[in-house]
Amino acid sequence: MAGREEAAVDGALEAAGGPSSPGAAEPARAVEAAPAREHGPWQAQRQLWAEPAWRRWVLASSFARLGGTMAPFALLLAGAQATGAFSQGAWMASGYAMGMAAAAPFRGRTLDRRRLPGGLRGPLLAQAAVFLALSLACFFKASLWVLLPLSVVGGVVPAGVVAAYRALLPALVPKARLEAAFAIDAVLMEVQWILGPSLVGMLALAHATLGVGAIALTGLSALALNFFLPEREPPSGPPVAATLASLAPFFRGLPRLLYLSSLAVGVSWGVVDAALPPRLAQVGSRPEAWGGLTALLSAASAVGGLLYTSTLKGRVTGDGVILRRCMLFLALWGVLLVPLALVADLWALGGALAAAGIFLAPQAAMQATLLQRQLPESRQAEGFALSNACFALGLSLGSGLVAAMLDSAGPHGALLTAGALPVLVALVGVLVWRSRV
Repeated sequence: MAGREEAAVDGALEAAGGPSSPGAAEPARAVEAAPAREHGPWQAQRQLWAEPAWRRWVLASSFARLGGTMAPFALLLAGAQATGAFSQGAWMASGYAMGMAAAAPFRGRTLDRRRLPGGLRGPLLAQAAVFLALSLACFFKASLWVLLPLSVVGGVVPAGVVAAYRALLPALVPKARLEAAFAIDAVLMEVQWILGPSLVGMLALAHATLGVGAIALTGLSALALNFFLPEREPPSGPPVAATLASLAPFFRGLPRLLYLSSLAVGVSWGVVDAALPPRLAQVGSRPEAWGGLTALLSAASAVGGLLYTSTLKGRVTGDGVILRRCMLFLALWGVLLVPLALVADLWALGGALAAAGIFLAPQAAMQATLLQRQLPESRQAEGFALSNACFALGLSLGSGLVAAMLDSAGPHGALLTAGALPVLVALVGVLVWRSRV
């Protein structure tokens, strides 16, 4: 990185709380916080949970996200049931993630222009319809030529929804508590990763297609709960044309590194998600046990996130401090995934996943905090959706990599690739930071 691009990163990392990426400005807050004070551990979190708007937001956003945590595993199992091959189910999971990655930034931009959460009604209804159709298609053993396009559409229709919920947060939470809100949000996301795949695994014991059908119900539940959330009017500002070129400001300075981190986590998660079920069969366990292992990983991640939130005391932490921690945790996540390819025992697999998971939620929380500081108010949903798109693109690439390698290298060979990209991106992040010193 050189010249103007390097200066952009330097400027972004210099600020303690204000954005400095091109075109970004400090968002106006609906509620301004009182001056920061020292608090004991958990004080910021206790204050946050005392706010009714935050509790209602948590409930609604949790149902909206649950379907996304269920989809990769549900499509893998339902596709294998319908076609007789795990590799076909992996292609369906990859198609779902690719559809979400392609649509998320532009769907997020559309939602930025609408009143929220009212603007989520259409996407949530469409999600219910598509996944009901996909469940029936899998039940009647349709061909991959039918299942794959439906899976892609299943990724497109809810794209941007999760980002829109995050874009609501600055209107609900005082500025000094936003860092705590994003940290708790990362823990809650891990709770969804505990519940989603576990629910899919339990439903698959009755029939593999039930998990896909249940995703339709999660969308309808979120839709009903949205009626209890306060409305946010669209931020003022000129509309931005829906072109790839209009995304360029997001890929300058610090946001570029954060989006690359999301991509790296997505690739590693996609590899693990697609390769672990056949790996379990390889070591003599049932593929459905992946639901329980996912719950274990996410539980460990939630513990890591809670430990991280306990260190937040209502102050605004500097960007550089957060970035260094984020890159360290990203590297540890990648390194600790490597044993998944080497151990051949169910308990050892669970131990490796739990060790890696400790570092997942904290670095996700730090990414979200840094992004929110960099994004202009009028493009918050779009910017968060782009992060989700990078993660979904990573999921697609990881699932596709497993589908391509499964027959030749086996699941253990595919798993060897899981930790490479997170470690590489973390090293790049360290070099970017040191280049400014």
